[in-house]
Formats: sequence, C-alpha cells, structure tokens
Amino acid sequence: MILIVTSRSDYTADWLILELTRRGAPFVRFNTEDYPTETLLRWTDGGAGELRFSDRNVDLDDVRSVWYRRPVPPALSPGLPPGQTAWAAAESREALDGLWRTVDTRWVNHPDRNRLADSKPEQLRRARDLGFAVPTSLITNSGNLAREFVAAQAASVVCKPLFSGRIETNTGLRLFFTSQLDAQAVAALDELGPEPYLFQALITKRYDVRATVIGDEVFAARIESQLTPEAEVDWRRADSLTLPYQTETLSPDVEAACIDLVRSYGLLFGAIDLAFTDEGYVFFEINPNGQWGWIEQRTDLPLRARLADLLSAP
Repeated sequence: MILIVTSRSDYTADWLILELTRRGAPFVRFNTEDYPTETLLRWTDGGAGELRFSDRNVDLDDVRSVWYRRPVPPALSPGLPPGQTAWAAAESREALDGLWRTVDTRWVNHPDRNRLADSKPEQLRRARDLGFAVPTSLITNSGNLAREFVAAQAASVVCKPLFSGRIETNTGLRLFFTSQLDAQAVAALDELGPEPYLFQALITKRYDVRATVIGDEVFAARIESQLTPEAEVDWRRADSLTLPYQTETLSPDVEAACIDLVRSYGLLFGAIDLAFTDEGYVFFEINPNGQWGWIEQRTDLPLRARLADLLSAP
C-alpha cells in the first residue's frame, strides 16, 4: 500500500492519484488538516502504528512506500483558549513526527531529511563540495555587512528569502521573489528588519534549468527565462504558460552531481534549480519537495509515471 501524506488542496497529488488509480495500485490519502480532530492515530512500542480514518484503519506496517507531499499543520477544534490551542497543536505535531520516525519503509521523502535539505546555507555548501558552481553568497541581518558585500561584487547583487517567499501582511499576501538590488535598495539596506536575508552575486544566464531527480534518473527542463524581462532574474515572476520550455540534456558530470546531491541527503526525489551561463551550469537551490506537474505538462517528460513506478516498486 502507498500512503500519500498531503492536504485537500494539493492538485499535484490529485494528478498522481489518477495514475495510481489507472494502474490499480493500492493507496490511501491522508489529508493532514483532518488530524487530530477527524483522523486518529495509535502507536505502541510493538509496531509502526496505525492511522484511523472515518472509513478505514491503516496499519503502517502494511505501507510499502510513503509520498510525503504537501501536509499542512494539525487543525484543532475551534473555541479552545489560545494557549491551549498552541499547546495542543504542538503535541499533535510531535506525535505525528514521532510516528513517522517509526515507519521503516520507502519514503519520498522522509520529513526529517526534507528539513535538512531545505536549508539554504547547508545546500549551497554541499553543492559546492560536490563540484557545482554556486553564486557568491552572504546571509546576514546587518545592513552594513550587506552593503560591504554589494561593494565587493564585480556584478550586481540579488536578494532572496531563506525559507519562504510568501509573506502575510495587513493588506494581504505578498510574494518575495529573487530581486536585483538597485541603487535605491542598496541605499535602504540600513532599514532592514531584524530578520536575515540571503544576498548573492547576480548570475548572468542564458536560460534556467529545472532538473527533477526521481530515484536514479534526472529529467531536465530548459526554461527560456531570458526572453521575458520580468523572468530574467527569477522566472517565477512570469506566467509559466508564457515561457517557452524544452527538454535539456545535461552534461554527464552535472547529471551525476544532481543524483549525488539528492542521494547525499537520503532523498529519492529532488527538484534542482540551475542556470546555464557562458561558463556552464550554476547551482541555485534544491527543493526536496518541489512542484513538477507543470514541467511534465510543458515538456512531456514522464515525471508522473516515474514517480508512480518508484512508489509502487516492491
């Protein structure tokens, strides 16, 4: 049996489930917003544990593989005092995290390994050690240090978030993309908040590449980001439907480095962002749980089928 850990709004999970259903592969979907109020768990020291849904119980010893896709935090009953709600939510997360650590099966990917691979400074250092070219980088919450970094670079500098580019403000959701620092932004560095930022030397690209690693295979897509001004620095700024895509054949050493990077974290899946420049490929980041559905739709790379193969393998 395949266990899919996600949420109700995850359309990528819906798309893979269509393939699993077509194959007749047994699976169960766990939408984590139903926990702990509707989905119950049971764990003893004698086994991996059990999830109890409204219509069935799932013994986790029977799970062949887990696709840890896009879970959301536990949802508590309304009406609890705020302090009790925070405590109950923390206890619920701890129980679920502990449960996952006792499930000895194929994970794509285990949440503990995802958390390590999500760390920007760690992944940049590791990618460099594996032979990737990486941008000159600085993480700081000091405006003075940021200004010194900008002055020391031969090229322009970009600023990007360390973890999430989604910022909830009083006026709604704001998206923080990778942004090139102009003269006004450099002059305003002293006005940084107490939070740190990631600064990097601007990489002059020919195009961007998304390399999706599934098991021992790499599926690379070329994104013609330099054809659209708003996509030049961060292709996510543009409407993905307007950008040209095509499959990319990576050099053997870069392909091997992509596989080595994913394996080094104990992962079976990873979405790696690269740029192709006059000097070759440059590593930007790895997302251990990155989106892939739109890549298949634009390029016909068999990502869904390969992921279904991996989850269904004996």
